[in-house]
Amino acid sequence: MTTQSHDKIESDRPQTPSQEDCCGNSCNPCIFDVHQKLLKEWEEKKNCKFNELRGENYLSLIKYKKFVVKSIVEASENCIYLEIKCVPDERCRLFLTPGQHVMIRLNSTSKPYTPITWDDKKIKFLIKLYEDGIASDCFKKLKIEEELFVRGPYGDFIYNRNCYQYVVMLSIGTGIAAVYPIAVSICKDELEDTRVHMFMGFRSISHVPLKEELRTLTDYWNFECTLCLNEKMDASISGVTVVNKYLKEDYIQSLMDSYSKETTLILICGTPEFNKITKEVMIKREFKHYVFS
Repeated sequence: MTTQSHDKIESDRPQTPSQEDCCGNSCNPCIFDVHQKLLKEWEEKKNCKFNELRGENYLSLIKYKKFVVKSIVEASENCIYLEIKCVPDERCRLFLTPGQHVMIRLNSTSKPYTPITWDDKKIKFLIKLYEDGIASDCFKKLKIEEELFVRGPYGDFIYNRNCYQYVVMLSIGTGIAAVYPIAVSICKDELEDTRVHMFMGFRSISHVPLKEELRTLTDYWNFECTLCLNEKMDASISGVTVVNKYLKEDYIQSLMDSYSKETTLILICGTPEFNKITKEVMIKREFKHYVFS
């Protein structure tokens, strides 16, 4: 979908009435009830137009598609941001939903990675580089404009607006890549009343990626972020709470005491061991949860 088409659809959104527009005399129908009805009709029309205009997804579930490297930037200690762009003509379009992942093939190795941002043409990833990893060696040797291949997207996570009072995100390391786009989509939705509480575990402040992006998210009324650092140090990010704690079972148990299982969704992403332990906590406490593995 072109930017112009998207802007035209968004410009047709019914204007939200102000408090001064309401007379306060319990009119039937109230101006706010009328607005909600018009908004619902607009949402339905918007979805239909999006489906008509967006065209075919360049990405394929069964076939690797060619991309070129546009930028490689240091994200944190042992991590990089990798931005890639699709190579065909201007009709190329990319469509993903928050939380989905793709397979990236470099030389003869393939691994799953979760996009952190994307648009019609480009995808940006957070990539962890290991000292002796086969895929990591390939990423370390990547050059600008070099080709790589992508297949996907995959993932069955679906989030519906305002189904929960809280969405609590528990992640360690690069697990942030799976939950960050979901946090962004919730916070930027003007019709969303759900609060996002993100708890992330890292070794130290130097291992934390997306620092500026997290700080920006804290400007939204419904977002809170807590960094759990293993190493004791004086560290700060504006708007973000920093604690010297391991994001482990006992601390997670204490965090859950602040939430109701009836109104909270838990999202989990980290190492297999972290996912297993955290999932077991949620099952015992009967919290609705989803594990990104």
